[in-house]
Amino acid sequence: MVSMAGGWQGFSMEDSRKRNIEMQENFKELSPAEVLVKLQRGNARFWTGCASRPEASAFERRAMIMQQFPSTAILGCSDSRVPVEVVFDQGLGDMFVVRVAGNSLDTSTTASLQYAVKHLSVKVLMVMGHEGCGAIKAAGLPIAQIEQEPQELANALKMLKRGLDEQRLKNVHDARAYDREAVITNVRRQVEGLCRDAAIMKKVQDEELIVVGCFYEISSGIVDFFMEVTEAPTAAADPHLVMRGVHSGVQSRMEYHVDQTPKADCEGSEQGVIEGSKSSFMPPSPDSAPVKPSEGDGIYSPTGTSSQSHKTDSDDKFTVLVSEEK
Repeated sequence: MVSMAGGWQGFSMEDSRKRNIEMQENFKELSPAEVLVKLQRGNARFWTGCASRPEASAFERRAMIMQQFPSTAILGCSDSRVPVEVVFDQGLGDMFVVRVAGNSLDTSTTASLQYAVKHLSVKVLMVMGHEGCGAIKAAGLPIAQIEQEPQELANALKMLKRGLDEQRLKNVHDARAYDREAVITNVRRQVEGLCRDAAIMKKVQDEELIVVGCFYEISSGIVDFFMEVTEAPTAAADPHLVMRGVHSGVQSRMEYHVDQTPKADCEGSEQGVIEGSKSSFMPPSPDSAPVKPSEGDGIYSPTGTSSQSHKTDSDDKFTVLVSEEK
């Protein structure tokens, strides 16, 4: 450490470089499952009022100049009540954050997440909606009313509206339940969009990446990890919703087929893009009840529906085929 003008003390750039290398090594040692647990624990600290609110020193910030090593990339909403670093009690350099109204995929948001996966090698890719989302509420309005908005805003709302499955949502009569179901439906649509990127799904297949869908309840502060993505069995042509998560603290999983079809055989699409289906998520059947946490489950789940076990032969009874045509 050397004394600087004005009494400020700092480290040399050589020290900063060494610290940056240490940060890189620490990042490489983290597994996707460990990063997911870190997020769950950070949120638990937040909603229980025990947040550590990590702050980087001037030296730590200087070490970050060379390179960043975020472990998580998140597509969240731009709502002022949903600051993701605060909600997960994370610090500078921990999260690569993309925020846009309605946490929706478009050219810019998709490109940003692709960059995080390909070039930053994030371990967890998350789409998070939230309670009381104004964009989702507005997307549920009649088209005539939406078209009274400025053109760019109207286009964004109509894009969200197309994925809401409003016919099914009409069956939900409780206002709070409707709000949650609409937001979750939108999150699932955005996760489906990410699943069409074969590069992302290849990382899922190689267990280098966990893709999750979450719902943030503003009133309690709890983040509900309601869905993750796993590779579907070879025989499964369509996505499946399975009411048992692979990782602790996650309620369910969407089994998605990893398309390895070459470009020449994939009509109307680019190589490395999984063909989108017209499927829509169906409500789980009564026989598809969530599984209680196992006794060895060491991670607290606010929803009480978690499991450490991986796929087994008994999973078939928890499977709901996604086959409803639009």
